[in-house]
Amino acid sequence: MDINEKMDEAVINDDFNSIENIALNPKNAYVKCHDLNIWNGKASINYRWVDVSDVFKELWEDLNSDCQDYIMDLPKYKKMDYDKMVKSYDHITYEWIKKTDAWNLKSFGLNYSQ
Repeated sequence: MDINEKMDEAVINDDFNSIENIALNPKNAYVKCHDLNIWNGKASINYRWVDVSDVFKELWEDLNSDCQDYIMDLPKYKKMDYDKMVKSYDHITYEWIKKTDAWNLKSFGLNYSQ
């Protein structure tokens, strides 16, 4: 069950503890997401809860589109040119990877945390 399904279920059941746990978890963010209907070509915007725990731990191309939307909406990146923003994001991520040796950990099937 994904975060949005858990939140919907918590709201329906008036489970305030679960709502609070999801909303206050630093790994979750309420993100404005851009969707494209591939059948009719229409774009839409909706808001949903996204697990952003991989942000600044994965390179831009490895992130899902919801996390990319989250990053593009951060104040630091919001008004940047797209190419400059991706370069800046990847630079910060490379620095974290070098500092933690995350690629080496991943190659051994180990997890990492910041």
